[in-house]
Amino acid sequence: MGTTWRTLPGQLNQRQENKFDGGLNKGFSPFDIGSNQSVSEKGLDTDNFPALTSFKRPSVYGATGSVQTNLLTNFKNTHLVRAVGTALQYDNSGTWTAIAGTFTNTDWDSTNFNDKLIITNGTDNVKQWNGSVLSDLSVNAPKGKYIASDDLRVWIAKDDAIYYSAFLDETDWLTAENSGIVQYYTPRGGNITALVSFLDDIVIFKKDSMGQIMGDNYYDYTLVNVSNDIGCVSFKTVQEVGDTLFWLGQNDVYAYRGGKPSPIGQPIRDYLDDINTAQLSKCFGGTDGIKYYLGLVTGANTEPNVLLIYDPRYQIWRVASLDDNYRYSAVLNNVWYVGNSTGQTYKMRQTYTGSTFEIVSKPFDEGIPEAEKEYYEMHIQGYLPAGSTMTIYVSTRDRDLDDGSDWVEIDTITASTLAQSEDIIIPLDTVPLAKWFRYKISGTGEVEIYQVQRYFRIQPTQH
Repeated sequence: MGTTWRTLPGQLNQRQENKFDGGLNKGFSPFDIGSNQSVSEKGLDTDNFPALTSFKRPSVYGATGSVQTNLLTNFKNTHLVRAVGTALQYDNSGTWTAIAGTFTNTDWDSTNFNDKLIITNGTDNVKQWNGSVLSDLSVNAPKGKYIASDDLRVWIAKDDAIYYSAFLDETDWLTAENSGIVQYYTPRGGNITALVSFLDDIVIFKKDSMGQIMGDNYYDYTLVNVSNDIGCVSFKTVQEVGDTLFWLGQNDVYAYRGGKPSPIGQPIRDYLDDINTAQLSKCFGGTDGIKYYLGLVTGANTEPNVLLIYDPRYQIWRVASLDDNYRYSAVLNNVWYVGNSTGQTYKMRQTYTGSTFEIVSKPFDEGIPEAEKEYYEMHIQGYLPAGSTMTIYVSTRDRDLDDGSDWVEIDTITASTLAQSEDIIIPLDTVPLAKWFRYKISGTGEVEIYQVQRYFRIQPTQH
């Protein structure tokens, strides 16, 4: 008499779905993150949230400066101004025009005040530009590395002190009881690393501390300590987005609306831990007015190679790119620009042409990690217009092998003018029974992914 196999109960056939509206999470074990988070990604953005969308590539803006970008900023709402190597230039409708002079090849900081762009680099005399003529600001202006302004004065940080100009006179740095100096003492000492105007006050950073100069009258100011543990490691990462100030600290990324800064970097912990600390000063920040962008130098790289996005509206991180070398960021008339390590300026987020994307799900164990699952079907809802490509891979391992052999390609998606639901068969001859399962979606061009469903059958546990 032959063996009779017992039929498995129908409830062991299951369906689960996930989106990716939880953003990237590299701060915890892949098994412990949310189902709607990714463990790895690149080339993605938060446009059309909660759908997953690809990141638009930049377009070239004018000729290259041929050497590294040392400044990119706006002069009022009229021009972009950049420093490339030892030269200063402004854009004239996309054409870069020289500003007379030769300057130190180093980072600059800038502020707009009294219809002038004022720039400083800590070595050359502080400069002012009125849109046509560049000149020294004042023989008495301190040669500080960082500069900011509020409605009343210009502020310059030099070493561990902040100097302020006379009331509405950026050229007067000497008049008693009008101009002056504020010494910034902290328990561990050190020089100031960033200076910014925020919510009508001046925020000061050292690498391990921060304070705020407060006051709203003619000359009476108070230096208030904010933290002796949280500081800023690169002034270029400090960006104001809406009512929030963002920056890169020694151990985290911070958001500040007053009070105590809030750490927001746990989901990008792997990138933060991999920063090349010898190149911290090259890390930079940017904004398009809605989102905060953070460029990091990681691993053995010597220029920012990782561009991350933090969207305050949804409090999630995405990875825009892993192979760019941007250095500075500026906004002019609500358009976001960057300059890179070879002096090229770009207008950001312009086209899907040339864009690539990839996202990797967590390893799903379906709440029963000890049981094997038979994955036999996937469905993807999304939009993939003409000219774009998408490929789906699956893996029954919890992490990548060095040679990539753990990924099995199971299907490609055909472009369409409409949103579609693609049905995908998982071939059991190449994807065996597994205790966990993950998938990868990659491609080129424009994409929107709404949901992904997986169908599987839970097998009896082994004894």
